[in-house]
Amino acid sequence: MPSRTFTIKVEAEQANLLAEALTAYAYAAFPPGGSECAQVSRETLLESARLLVGQATTDAGAQLRRRQRGVFKSALQWYFSQDGPGDPARCGELLALFP
Repeated sequence: MPSRTFTIKVEAEQANLLAEALTAYAYAAFPPGGSECAQVSRETLLESARLLVGQATTDAGAQLRRRQRGVFKSALQWYFSQDGPGDPARCGELLALFP
């Protein structure tokens, strides 16, 4: 049976950018006061952001849920789009971290 998680190891700047994008997306896509499912999705994204900042720069890396990969990509595409707050030039580099 395939693993339910994957490991990501990045530099501190990348970890901070990823966490920033996931956090912003979590609150934009799943604002507080939404359905229970939306609240769970928001908290899962926020937990992933915390893991990235706390563990992704270590030798072991951060263990993230494989099933969240699609949401991570959506978050990055939104955050680093022309309409998002991030620098669009960084999008491709960061998306490549989630094959």
